[in-house]
Amino acid sequence: MSEDEILDVTDALGEAGCTDASIRGHAEGMELLFERSADSLQAAIASAIADVESAGPQVVRVEMDREEITL
Repeated sequence: MSEDEILDVTDALGEAGCTDASIRGHAEGMELLFERSADSLQAAIASAIADVESAGPQVVRVEMDREEITL
């Protein structure tokens, strides 16, 4: 992705509610690191995916860092 494409997607993600994500752009695409609160882990993941895809990008993979999960 070009720098301009990353900036455009970053704006769209913010408008879609992804203000709780850190965004990293690189040659293969983008990755978003979320710190999202929800009633359950599944709800947090589902809402993050829905927000990202409503902004245009397609989610192709979800990874979790178990040390970062808090109850």
